[in-house]
Amino acid sequence: MKKIFIKIVLVFGCGVFVSDCYSQNPLVKQWDKRFGGTNEDNLTSLQQTSDGGYILSGFSLSGIGGNKTQALRGSFDYWIVKIDSIGNMEWDKDFGGIGIDYLHSLQQTGDEGYILAGYSTSDSSGDKTQPNWDTIQYTYDYWIVKLDSIGNKEWDKDFGGTAGDQLFSIQQTTDGGYILGGFSYSGISGDKTQAKWGGYDYWIIKIDSLGNKQWDKDFGGWGDDFLINVKQTSDGGYILGGDSNSDSSGNKTQNNWDITHQSSDFWIVKIDSLGNKQWDRVFGGTNDDLVNSLEVTADGGYILGGFSASDSSGNKTQATWGDYDYWIIKIDSLGNKQWDKDFGGSGAEELYNIFIVDDGGYLLSGDSYSPISGDKTENNLGQEQSWIVKTDSIGNKLWDKTLFTLGHDEIGLAIQTNDGCYAMANMTYAGIGGYKTQSSWASTDYWIIKFCDTTLTTSITNFQFSIFILQLFPNPATSTIQLTFNTKEKTKVQIEIINVMGERVFKSQIVNPKSQINLDVSFLAKGIYVVRAGDGVRWEHKKLVVE
Repeated sequence: MKKIFIKIVLVFGCGVFVSDCYSQNPLVKQWDKRFGGTNEDNLTSLQQTSDGGYILSGFSLSGIGGNKTQALRGSFDYWIVKIDSIGNMEWDKDFGGIGIDYLHSLQQTGDEGYILAGYSTSDSSGDKTQPNWDTIQYTYDYWIVKLDSIGNKEWDKDFGGTAGDQLFSIQQTTDGGYILGGFSYSGISGDKTQAKWGGYDYWIIKIDSLGNKQWDKDFGGWGDDFLINVKQTSDGGYILGGDSNSDSSGNKTQNNWDITHQSSDFWIVKIDSLGNKQWDRVFGGTNDDLVNSLEVTADGGYILGGFSASDSSGNKTQATWGDYDYWIIKIDSLGNKQWDKDFGGSGAEELYNIFIVDDGGYLLSGDSYSPISGDKTENNLGQEQSWIVKTDSIGNKLWDKTLFTLGHDEIGLAIQTNDGCYAMANMTYAGIGGYKTQSSWASTDYWIIKFCDTTLTTSITNFQFSIFILQLFPNPATSTIQLTFNTKEKTKVQIEIINVMGERVFKSQIVNPKSQINLDVSFLAKGIYVVRAGDGVRWEHKKLVVE
């Protein structure tokens, strides 16, 4: 009985003094904010914006109330929240029709606006200008909405067949258009020009900058194939990532590892710029393996991430710690596996996002039910908590972080910020407690928290490897700095200067930089800044002090 009493006291102490109880990672909290209305608000996307702020997006059942300033159009609507670099809300927008509208993907576009992507049962109504292809309106169509920089709608488009289509991913392409990726139950009908192979198939659509369809393609086998992520590749083609329970059939050339066909594997498809298939690969074990995230790596390969219930079997080299674990796979440009890693505790972990950080490693984020066990170094404070894992470039774990609340949190998302710190967001039922300093509005809210490795002004470090900038001199500086470049990199290099609030105060682009350039910084106020250099995929920071 005495041991139980000591355990209860310790857990209570960690609830009050979170940062004192856990010290297995280098992160120190800077601030946190919650955003929601008086009903359910479900976060699905987090991105830092070009002004140093953040855009949070998902779908909402709330009317006007709490932080939500616009009325609900139907059932669930798209809801986005724009905040500044320290979490203050700048504006929010609601978009929807009379039906159900689920927003799943958002990207800031080259014109500083935003493209929103999800799926909808709404007919032409509210913000939706085109009818659903299913006239009974029982099934979904893809629905995309283009906004300007302050959230005003510029145009919207509906794409679908007559049997149901769900859009999960969108990316602006190098020609100014967009690639859309999701899955479809429709045959040839509506906007869909190809028959399906089995149940649900991967369905991608290429559109121009104004939303006009250029082509569409269907990929699948005889079973169900769910496309979750699509990215443009360096050769102008696309990489598709999702999961499949189909055996070799249709467009699929490899069997699943589960011969009973009761579970799914990762299924990756590489296509060219016109949507023609080049290769496909299956990765999995003998249980469920589900993809949620995919990124193009600096070497031209890909990092895949999701969660797995498989033990060591098939392509999976490590056993699970509990029910589900995070599972990441690194493959080369031709789809050959280079390595895989499993991370988890004794409960269940679901990975939702991979972010490639500036040191070449990976930031993995999702949620976890596990106590301290396996790879997890911190107990949950509430029920299900967001869990972050930082790895090096070959998947070795460097640290992990649990986001403490007193409630139930879902869909953990983490990104590295322009100043070298980390922003993390989820949807939560929790009130005040743990890291959360604001009460819940009603049901689930959006919640964002920022961490740095020490403090806001000392967290900016010079990474040990150098891709772009070899040296920055003098530092401290007063009027001019000299940047020495790695001239082996023959590319366009974007140079940015970021202040300690995360705001970009300077931006320039240099084509094939010489070994040294001079940069005028006399316009900067005294203080600490980050000089940021990159090619859009790889980024590097150097700390700069202006006196």
